[in-house]
Amino acid sequence: MGNYTKNINKALLPYKNKPVISHIIDSFPVDTKFIIPVGYLADQVKDFCRIAYADRNIEFLEIDDYLGPESGTAYSLRQCRNKINGPFWYVPCDTYFDESVVNRVTDSNCYFVKPVPEKDTHLYTMFDIDHSRITKITFKKSTPNTSVAFTGLVYIHTHDDFFDSLEKLNSTELIYSIQLGDAVDRLDTWLDFGDPVNYQTELGKSQKFDFTKKDELTYICNGRVVKWWADGSTPKKKYTKTLKNPLVFPANCQHIGNFMAYDFFDGQTLYEHNDPDVLIPCLEWLKNEVWLPVDADITDASIEFYKTKTLMRVAKFLEKYPHLRQVNFIDGIKVNDYSYYLNKIDWDYLSTTTLPGFVHGDLQFDNVVVKEGKFKIIDWRHEFANIIEFGDIYYDLAKLAGGFMINYANIKQHNFNIEVDNDNVTLSIPSIDHVTVYQRLLKEFIISQGYDYKKVQMLIPIIYWNMSPLHTSPFDLFLWYLGIKLFQELE
Repeated sequence: MGNYTKNINKALLPYKNKPVISHIIDSFPVDTKFIIPVGYLADQVKDFCRIAYADRNIEFLEIDDYLGPESGTAYSLRQCRNKINGPFWYVPCDTYFDESVVNRVTDSNCYFVKPVPEKDTHLYTMFDIDHSRITKITFKKSTPNTSVAFTGLVYIHTHDDFFDSLEKLNSTELIYSIQLGDAVDRLDTWLDFGDPVNYQTELGKSQKFDFTKKDELTYICNGRVVKWWADGSTPKKKYTKTLKNPLVFPANCQHIGNFMAYDFFDGQTLYEHNDPDVLIPCLEWLKNEVWLPVDADITDASIEFYKTKTLMRVAKFLEKYPHLRQVNFIDGIKVNDYSYYLNKIDWDYLSTTTLPGFVHGDLQFDNVVVKEGKFKIIDWRHEFANIIEFGDIYYDLAKLAGGFMINYANIKQHNFNIEVDNDNVTLSIPSIDHVTVYQRLLKEFIISQGYDYKKVQMLIPIIYWNMSPLHTSPFDLFLWYLGIKLFQELE
């Protein structure tokens, strides 16, 4: 699967908010016994199942030679023989389907199939069938479109005969054990996620804009939110942070390996709730329950978090776009080159005017959930310049304000636009509904608390610049130019 599986096991590739293996597990009754042979990145598969499916009967089997010349589907199945004492299903980890199959079997082996375009027949094992029985088997060669592709999903009823046949085979692949006359059934919803082109195509159909980061994944499965990071220190720090203020987070937070999970909090994000009347109760809850003040000097941490990180992110963006054209107008506003605004940022002011306290760290409306007047925070930042326990409350306030101007839920639906015409940039900004009401209420709250509203305003374009190199085009450019526009408006 190329770059898709460079850092993640194929079974954990996401599709429709769940990894492929979750779609498979969820297709069978909760009392099903699962035997999962593992090899490549085995700990990822085991850790995921332990954190997401602790309530299921799952046994792992280490395949001793999954990279050797003998490795293959037949070899892995033979390793499982002593674990199987009756009829069973065999499901490859890259086989996706969205239909019930458990009640469609009889007292014979059954291989599930689906028609594919004739131009793709060479990619699969193809069956000619007559009266739902296999009459001819063709392995990865072009065949007429009257043939059907083997999806990989199998029900084996006569398990002893099947394994005896498998033992006699001098082959690494399951397909050579298939017999003429074996039964077939159709799997209409099958998608082949063993091919990177197929996977990319189907993934593109399921999402309008890829808002994810390449080094992390988020799943919702089995009543749990499960997150994975390439850097194993991140979930550990995120979990540690929950121990400092557990009641503001969803229940049953857990950390295993590169994963962290917590129970799905069945409410609405504030973007979904979309009611300005909830903002003041939310801010009061944040003030009383989340933003717990600490007596600490965070000047050095703020310099690193605001100045050092911003300069690094700006350099990363410019490395991505080394020949970026200077523009003179953004949404009709005369602007200067980015360097003009960067050089005018008062880093000392930003680093000394602080509110040390417990913080979320990425506080926008997609990360606050409300249900029956009760709030929870999700997707929190794990550190503020290497500090887990606290940060600068001003950053949370600026994140909230930035999330009013850019409705991140709308970004995921690609409801934004950027047009560059010579030296003019036009932005279509997906602000939250009632944006001016939200902005007024937040400003009034900040001033009523004796906080510095100017700092909040200054941080918003800095936040957008910090985000820009982390996202794909055109959202990265959108954030960059919006930051310039906001800097100009602060002049």
